[in-house]
Amino acid sequence: MMNNYLVPVSFLLDEEKRQLILTWSDEHESLHNWETLRWACPCAWCAGEGGQPGMLQSRQSLTSEETTLDNLQPVGRYGLTPIWEDGHKTGIYTFEKLRAMCECDECKKNASQAERYPKR
Repeated sequence: MMNNYLVPVSFLLDEEKRQLILTWSDEHESLHNWETLRWACPCAWCAGEGGQPGMLQSRQSLTSEETTLDNLQPVGRYGLTPIWEDGHKTGIYTFEKLRAMCECDECKKNASQAERYPKR
């Protein structure tokens, strides 16, 4: 479980690499590929709800507008909402989810080791 005090303190939209860089209160910098973030959108329209599939489940690819991140909007004290170039802005990514989705080398290595050596 994530420490409740870990929160993003700043962000950078790296347009060249098409990634979001979040700096956390423990100074960790997490990396998030824009397309990966959009595919993981938790909103009802994208992910589905009530047993109904979301629109992402029937798609094979996304457009450039759907995967271009324009801005981030804070949601209370627990999450961020990406604002995408296509106007989509209903997905709330909790801080816990964002931290778990980090694609930096250190986090990918730790996730890989956790899969190989699960806790008993």
